[in-house]
Amino acid sequence: MPPYDCRVFPAAGVEVDDDQPDIARRARRWRFEHPSEADWVRHDAVRAAARFVRERADLLPDGVVVSNPTQRAVLAIHMHEAFLGRDGQSDRAVVVDPEPEAVRVVLTRRGRTRPAR
Repeated sequence: MPPYDCRVFPAAGVEVDDDQPDIARRARRWRFEHPSEADWVRHDAVRAAARFVRERADLLPDGVVVSNPTQRAVLAIHMHEAFLGRDGQSDRAVVVDPEPEAVRVVLTRRGRTRPAR
């Protein structure tokens, strides 16, 4: 079995459960480089998406189930595009607080929603 890829946790700013100390230790070692401002903004969008999943899970589309840190981190990476926007004056990339519909559109486009059971 290939080694577990724990980069999703620090990328999304998601803490690993205490019952997985080896994964938590490996995840804490990761550092990311951000050669451009756009790279910083994209990383911040992933973290904003993870906060959205944690704090506003009730606004996620029907059928999106998030029951553990791994699912929260992976979902944040999949939906972070909904958190990217442009500054109206400078046209620079910025992190935005999207409408729930924008989150649904991104998740549907990426095939992350499924019918509720």
